[in-house]
Amino acid sequence: MPKIHNVPQGSDAWLALRLGIPTASNFHKIVTPTGKLSTQARGYMFTLIAERLLGYSVEEIGNLHWIARGKELEPKAITMYEFERDVETEPVGFVTTDDGRMGCSPDRLIKNRPGALELKCPAPQTHICYMIDGFGTDYVPQVQGQMLIGEWEWVDRYSHHPDLPPVLQRTLRDDAFIAKLRDALDAFCEQYDRTLEKVKARGYFEERAKPGDYVGREFDLPPPPPAPEPER
Repeated sequence: MPKIHNVPQGSDAWLALRLGIPTASNFHKIVTPTGKLSTQARGYMFTLIAERLLGYSVEEIGNLHWIARGKELEPKAITMYEFERDVETEPVGFVTTDDGRMGCSPDRLIKNRPGALELKCPAPQTHICYMIDGFGTDYVPQVQGQMLIGEWEWVDRYSHHPDLPPVLQRTLRDDAFIAKLRDALDAFCEQYDRTLEKVKARGYFEERAKPGDYVGREFDLPPPPPAPEPER
């Protein structure tokens, strides 16, 4: 059964729950949309191990302007989606498998329905691309991974721009793909554990983040190291 952790997305608690574990938004780094092992899997594993040992995220966040704009437009996008689909939604923090080894963060859950919602408030050119070409296949590992973790039957992907028509696409559960994804994730986690032990054996590392450590706790994340002074 999935576990829902009621923490605000983007909060310190949410960031800590994600540290060192594979998340659905990065499942494309493990499995391709066709179900094959991704060439990015090894590098992603090293990233997760670094987070687990250091206790802070090492991911870089780009496109900060559009991320901020998305947060600003999100309430209106939710209202429009609810009106269009005649449903009510509710916020969700972080969802993990029962063992806490992997997780996901859909933007909303649909009340009294077996589904979840992924919201996008992108740049206008990206939104127009969604209008003409759809969302493509790159997101398949993410949404199927969300359905694997949350045990939902579908995920709606909804793109909103205030000056353009909305784009809505529903992805249904694909049990055949999910079976491939589950096998790949199990193999990935086994390799992760073996590699982690090898890294720890080469030094005096003490893990600062373990899956499930922060469930239900209030805490502050260890700060990342300071940025180097610019050369003069």
